[in-house]
Parts: sequence; structure tokens; C-alpha cells
Amino acid sequence: MKLWFLTLTLANLLWGAEVLRVSSNLRMVAISHDITRRWQVQDRVCVLQNNKEIDCGVVVKTKENFSIVKLKTGSSQIARGDKVISDVKYQKPAELIQPENFQNNPLSDSSSFHLLSVGGSLGPGIFYPYLHFQRIIDPEFAVGVMPSYLNITTSSKKLSSISVMLTAAYFPQKFFKDFFAQGAAGLSFMTTSSGTLEQQATSLHALIVGGYKIKTDFGLVFGGAAGLQYLNDPEFSGLTLKGVGFKPIIVFDIGVNF
Repeated sequence: MKLWFLTLTLANLLWGAEVLRVSSNLRMVAISHDITRRWQVQDRVCVLQNNKEIDCGVVVKTKENFSIVKLKTGSSQIARGDKVISDVKYQKPAELIQPENFQNNPLSDSSSFHLLSVGGSLGPGIFYPYLHFQRIIDPEFAVGVMPSYLNITTSSKKLSSISVMLTAAYFPQKFFKDFFAQGAAGLSFMTTSSGTLEQQATSLHALIVGGYKIKTDFGLVFGGAAGLQYLNDPEFSGLTLKGVGFKPIIVFDIGVNF
């Protein structure tokens, strides 16, 4: 027992890796690398507080700046800044950095944290083409910004809208891949003109969808989802919009993971 405690303490002093983030389900944590080495997939590690073991787990993804660990049970005690060491009960400490081996790791492409997509949302009476930029901030979550543009012109009337929404997406299995859920909320700045009459309004714009993404080996990501969209009625005089209120919506896009 004393030998185990001394080994934990020595490893802690030598490596000094720490918890960076904890997932909402407490089962996944992001941990830092030490300046002298990187964790490797299948490494077993333990999280410590005051040299006391809280939980242990295995490295399931390794990235340029951090690694993802799946814990055995998960603990609400684990917090950002907790020390992380190699679990020597199961294996020897992770090997020193070998750049050529790390680059050949089959999961090394997972170090791409960003996704830039172009697509559209289709609902009753309205189609919004959009751009969507996302960044992974947690083992399961990404945040982003999604600007979109709408322009409808007839012989006598014109409607244009620029929307900007902040987004949050949940990926329970893999980054930017497989099943996901996404919410977004922001504002639409709308302008309509009919002859010499011009009207402007700012409306709340929000959506919630669930869907599926496919990611290729080349980093292309294809996605589709369905859900509900809400657009507050600007109540323009002489113009009725079909897409206001709560409406069903279909979302599709193609993007690049980088």
C-alpha cells in the first residue's frame, strides 16, 4: 500500500497532467498532456485530489493539445485542475513522445476541432440558406454561430432577412459524426418594401433539431436533421408570412472538419 502511494506521488510530480473539462454525464474528461510526453490510446489513468484516487479510466482519443478519457464510474468530485497520472496498477507509464508514431495513430484525425458548413433550413413558406461555424469545447459538446440570409422578390413586394443565431450541439458518440441534437437562438433583422412603403423589424429566431452526420476520411461532413423552428411574427402591414410561429423544419448541410 505504501509502495502504491509513493508511486502515485512520484508520477504526479513527474508528469503533472490535469483535468481540463468534465462532460455533463461525468463519464468523460479531457486531460492535458505533460510537456515531455503525450498520452496514447488505451493508456490507463487515474484522477487524484490531494494524492487520493477519485476515479480511473482509459484514454479513448488522443489529440494535439489534450486527450479524452472514459472513466470507470464517473464522479461529481472531479473538477478542472485535478491531477492525472498513469494507472500503474495496469500498465507502465505512457511512452515518451514519438512524433512519427503519434502522427500514424488512426485517431490522430480527430484533432480537428472545427466544422464549417453550408446548407439550408426548409420550412413552410421559408427557405434559409446559411453558413455554420462550430467548435468542439467539451468531449460531447460544440458551440457555434450560424448566419443566414433570406431574399424574396415579387413584382410588387420584397422581403429580405439577415439572421444570426448562436448554436449548441450535443454529439453523444463521436465529434461531428453519427447522431446529434442541436439548438439555436438569435435574431432576424427583416425588411420589407411594397411600392414606396418600407418596413423593418427584429424578430426572435430559434430552432431545435435532431439528426445524423456522416464524416468521410477526407474530413467532409454531410448532415441532415429535422425538428421545430420558431420565428416571431413581425406583423408587417399588408404582408402575411407563412413561416412565422412554431413550424416543422428540415435542415441539411455539407461541411469541412478542420
